[in-house]
Amino acid sequence: MRHQSSQSGHKIIFIFLHCLKCSELKRPFSDHFLKELYPYYDIIFWSQTSWKWLEIKLTELGFLTHPDYKICFVLDKTCMFSVSSMRKGRVRKHQVKSLGIIWSKFPQWSAKNTVHVDDLGRNFVMNPQSGLKIKAYKKAYKNRHRDKELLYLTEYLKLIATKDDFRTLEHENWQKYLLHSNEKKLLDS
Repeated sequence: MRHQSSQSGHKIIFIFLHCLKCSELKRPFSDHFLKELYPYYDIIFWSQTSWKWLEIKLTELGFLTHPDYKICFVLDKTCMFSVSSMRKGRVRKHQVKSLGIIWSKFPQWSAKNTVHVDDLGRNFVMNPQSGLKIKAYKKAYKNRHRDKELLYLTEYLKLIATKDDFRTLEHENWQKYLLHSNEKKLLDS
């Protein structure tokens, strides 16, 4: 774990690096997403990759040196462990991310103020209440001009940033929550 100082009183957002890149292409609106969320959240990357390759990717993509946001810390695959679960009638072993590792080291953070963004729902098995699943970024060369997932996600995460307790939210319905909020704004205006 590489750690920089956190912003006092901020909530945290864990982002699976793969959600922001495909092959060597940065997902559309990645920098906008991080810049817009930085005033509200400490940003943490977590990847199933070794530190050596993770640092290279983060540097190449400009995430570690961007002037408009700072990354609080980065976790690599050494902070993950294996669990077995049933899927389609078969026992499968897979790596998981336990946010309890972070919560035990940094008492200012808990399930109350943590969002874990990932495109693999199985990564939420240890902390389902914190998981927010987004669409995977695949076929980047073909789809990058149409991908707006991070634009919508930015608005949702900014909307909930003022909530006292994220455990009261149902992140699996984040698009509906955003749509309802936008409809309400239109009615109020």
